[in-house]
Amino acid sequence: MRRVSNSSSGFSLIELIITACIGATLVAAAAMLFNKGTQMAWVTSQRAELQEDFRAAANLLQRDISLAGAGALGQTGLSTNAVALANGGGAVAPVYPCSIVGGASCTYINGGSVAYPAYNGGAPSIYSIIPGTNLGITVTAAQGPTDIITLNYADINLPLNCYSATLTTADVVTFTLPAAQNSNCLLPVGATYGVNNQPPGLIWGQANPYGLQPGDMIQFGANNAIGVVTNVTNCGAGCYAVTFGTDPGKLNQPGVATSGTLLAAAGAVGNAMPTLMSRLLSVTYYLAIPTSTGLPTLFRIQNGQPPAPVAENVVYLKFCYDIMSTTGVVATCQSLSPMPAGDSPTMITKVNILHMSMRSQNRDAWSKSTLSQYGGYEGLDLQTSIAVRNMTMQNEY
Repeated sequence: MRRVSNSSSGFSLIELIITACIGATLVAAAAMLFNKGTQMAWVTSQRAELQEDFRAAANLLQRDISLAGAGALGQTGLSTNAVALANGGGAVAPVYPCSIVGGASCTYINGGSVAYPAYNGGAPSIYSIIPGTNLGITVTAAQGPTDIITLNYADINLPLNCYSATLTTADVVTFTLPAAQNSNCLLPVGATYGVNNQPPGLIWGQANPYGLQPGDMIQFGANNAIGVVTNVTNCGAGCYAVTFGTDPGKLNQPGVATSGTLLAAAGAVGNAMPTLMSRLLSVTYYLAIPTSTGLPTLFRIQNGQPPAPVAENVVYLKFCYDIMSTTGVVATCQSLSPMPAGDSPTMITKVNILHMSMRSQNRDAWSKSTLSQYGGYEGLDLQTSIAVRNMTMQNEY
């Protein structure tokens, strides 16, 4: 009789060890592939975000530069002239406006006040373009100080020329809307004078986004005066009392009997202000490192309003300028620090962005050590030239 064996043999210890090693190797390979894929996806997203911020900052900067001296300022003369500022008989220097946050703190450019320039022995003045070579912060010691730049042009959304203005006191101008439209009042196409808030009132609100706010700058006349709004009140139908009191930038100086004040522009209290008026958009670009992020950031500040961040990780900002000099020759890529004798910023015809460099600062240990293997996404640098259209036409033809 045949005996049937029902015993079965299992895996040996060596076979189990080999199988476990093979499995561990496969799991490790899969984990490595997943990790590499995740890292590459992170790099791609960071590169896309940096490039998006870079394009947005470049477009905004180029738009403001190309508009310098444009709008009603071509009529009032700022495109080819300067507006002298009150300076307390030389004792009080006007400085760039700062924003008042909560009524207490003052956010200046570069963390401190920047004085308006005075060229060729003249008074501190506002120009369509104000170069600020080496007036910015230093992000990288090897590169040195960054630049700031200020562009001034007229706000066409608020047709101040539709109003009649009278100097009520040394620091208050009363704007009154005439019963009939005057010859200087230019309204948008299709708008009807006196209908549907045309021209818009001067008190800012949700229903009137074009009204005046504290910190707004108004130019009176061709080169008579610049005033900074500190308050606006209603004084009747179509009547607004605008106060130009003491401002942090020391531009108003209502008690100073020198040129550049509203009193000097009117001649005397009770007189009419110059006929041509416009709200000035004074825009400054500069770098700062806010404590909230610790990242070098490109900021845009307009008049005396709070500064707005444009793009993070901007580590370098430098400009140079082409000017139509007094000799009639175009001098290219001038730093304008100092300005050549006899020249002024009114002669600028082109702004050259030498460097607007962006580099990601907020990186982890992996990206810092191996980022170069994946294309170095963190480095971008803009170099371009922007023609200042209004000033170029005035200077070259």
